[in-house]
Amino acid sequence: MAPLHPAYAAGPHAVSEVLDAPAQQVNERLPVPVLSVARAGDALIAVGPHGVIQRSLDGGQSWVQVPGPVSSDLVQVRFVDDLNGWVVGHDSLVMHSGDAGQTWQVQLDGRSLLKLLNDHYQPLADQGDEEAAKVLSETAIASASSATPGILAAPLLDVLFDGHGNGFVVGAFGMLLHSSDNGAHWQPWVDRSDNDRRMHLYGLALHNGVFYVSGEQGLLLRQDLGAERFTRLELPYAGTLFGVTAQDDLLLVNGLRGNLYASRDDGQQWQKIDTGIRSSLVSVVNQGNRLLVVGQGGEVASLDRSTLAISRLPVAKGGEVYGASASGNPGELLVSRFSGAHIVEIAKAE
Repeated sequence: MAPLHPAYAAGPHAVSEVLDAPAQQVNERLPVPVLSVARAGDALIAVGPHGVIQRSLDGGQSWVQVPGPVSSDLVQVRFVDDLNGWVVGHDSLVMHSGDAGQTWQVQLDGRSLLKLLNDHYQPLADQGDEEAAKVLSETAIASASSATPGILAAPLLDVLFDGHGNGFVVGAFGMLLHSSDNGAHWQPWVDRSDNDRRMHLYGLALHNGVFYVSGEQGLLLRQDLGAERFTRLELPYAGTLFGVTAQDDLLLVNGLRGNLYASRDDGQQWQKIDTGIRSSLVSVVNQGNRLLVVGQGGEVASLDRSTLAISRLPVAKGGEVYGASASGNPGELLVSRFSGAHIVEIAKAE
């Protein structure tokens, strides 16, 4: 199994301590590492190691830390509207904000997830469900290898909700959870996906009520609404897929070493797009009539939605990029780096 993306890697720590301790206080005059960024109405949100959450109300020119209830490393932040957003991270953490990122509440962590998995799958295993028994066995092994007994410390890597409270979180070792009430309650879907090898699941997308999941070794899953499970779409690429983008008549997956594939028929046939980028593609960001493809090395390319023509954009060098988001202003891109969240000016495609 391939290692996690560098942005998701974490050093050893006592899980019980980071789940019980508030976020580490940072000196906002110094660079603060950021792993993910998002827009929440007029605010910009940045999250990173040690539970640090920052907000900007001036378009990313300055950042102010807001209280965080845990000091676990935070990997991804997403907002479904101007107020409601979620953060996922290490130690099986899910947090929700209903006030544009000013305050955050824990909805799930390594303790509650372990209980959730056991409570859900044990009755099924007792009735002879082999898949449930397999998940229970995997959970027991993962729990036994945890540095802290009673806590499932695997990282959750992405979260996505629609506007009606329906959403999913995905993570390492095939973790897949569903909620129908904005994360107040969760149901395990580990056994409801074509991922018997428990590949890491990295990214989520949503279009017309259907969710998509991307993962390692070319794994791409599409939600089957009738069967209530995720089924596999075949790709001519076997490398890790860090993200998936789903829009009208366009399905994109982005992965290692600049690999970008597009489908016009919901994953039946695929076209490889030469991005001219050789680093891993960490984000695809909507901007008007084009999509901005962002490389880990800081490269940016513009993709025309209609023609799939792509062109590299000149951007100032600034170091490794972990993720990107729209800033709310044309000609700008918000990126996350080890040196913090930064606004990058980008040129229009020629």
